[in-house]
Amino acid sequence: MTVSLLFVSLSLFICHPRSSATNIVIIGITQTGPCSCNAEFKNGSHDHVYDISSTPWKKFAFPMDNGVWYYSPCQAYDVPNDKDGNCTAVGVCLEKGGKFYNYGKASSATWGISLNVSQPMIRYSGIDGNATVTLYCDLKDETFTGVVINGSARFTLSSKCSCPDLCTAAPTAPHSASPLSDGSVVLIIFFSLVFVYVVGGLLFLRFSRGATGLEMIPNYHFWGSLPGLIKARAKHIQ
Repeated sequence: MTVSLLFVSLSLFICHPRSSATNIVIIGITQTGPCSCNAEFKNGSHDHVYDISSTPWKKFAFPMDNGVWYYSPCQAYDVPNDKDGNCTAVGVCLEKGGKFYNYGKASSATWGISLNVSQPMIRYSGIDGNATVTLYCDLKDETFTGVVINGSARFTLSSKCSCPDLCTAAPTAPHSASPLSDGSVVLIIFFSLVFVYVVGGLLFLRFSRGATGLEMIPNYHFWGSLPGLIKARAKHIQ
């Protein structure tokens, strides 16, 4: 079965609040990761960040061309029911006629500029074909649609994270749990205070009052009488 190349075109009309955003033309792209790039605009501004890693959507399954196209931006995706493993850790995959066709690993993503609309474009390279993804900016809705033209699949992905400088927050590192439980922390604090009380009291009584022997123990008479007091209290309760 001959599988045609996949051109996933998600063209990005940059729409800040309907001003001159639709007139923005990108003339330079510098890739900063599989899911991000810095862009230079024709108007002279630069260092505009496109980052789809924090986009609300994770993956899509889109019926088209008598099959199902799977697209997982940024995250490697294992397509269900693929017993041969052809679409394991994939970015773009076609399921058709019970077979799976790899159109690009997620790790193969490279950024460029779509020539027809001068907007960011992501290319994927797979063992069964290549995929090209162009982005459309939409501040309100997130949609994923597509058509097949002459055997080529062209998708449109619309999202606010396809807009410049809107989804630029770096993912925070997962919070590492403390290796100590709350009880362990309480015990450490307790015995630390006991240590300070005993050692500090010994040193104080020895060098300040010249105490020797059992008299060096802080509050010796209280601690010495404590067992008897507890025993007497227990008998009283009974």
